[in-house]
Amino acid sequence: MEDMKLTSKVVIPVGRIQTIMKSTSDEVVSRESSIIMSKAAELFIRTFTQECYNETKFGKKIDYRHLSAVVHDEEKYGFLRDILPKKITVLEFREIMEQKNATELRTAEDTSSSDDDSSSTEDTASEGSSEHID
Repeated sequence: MEDMKLTSKVVIPVGRIQTIMKSTSDEVVSRESSIIMSKAAELFIRTFTQECYNETKFGKKIDYRHLSAVVHDEEKYGFLRDILPKKITVLEFREIMEQKNATELRTAEDTSSSDDDSSSTEDTASEGSSEHID
């Protein structure tokens, strides 16, 4: 009887949640744990969408930019950052890539010049040691 009350309040299908839970574990998944996970997923989605709606300044629809803004502004949604990256324009992307390439080029030049410096230092040191031997 109590099971009926719990399942009637859950919006996300418990059977699907149970299938997902079984597919990721070799353990037996109880119906109660599936109901709890279903309710937790529902509450997560409700909270996330409410925060996204607040980001719209109480507009009529939630857009990708609202989802992304919430994910990048709130630390608790950090695990979603790879899934919902901030949108950027092609121009912004090109500028980022140019900066990255310039940095890599400078790093490569610094590395090669430090290698040249160290080899010339070694040459000088070996010349000095040969003078001591004579």
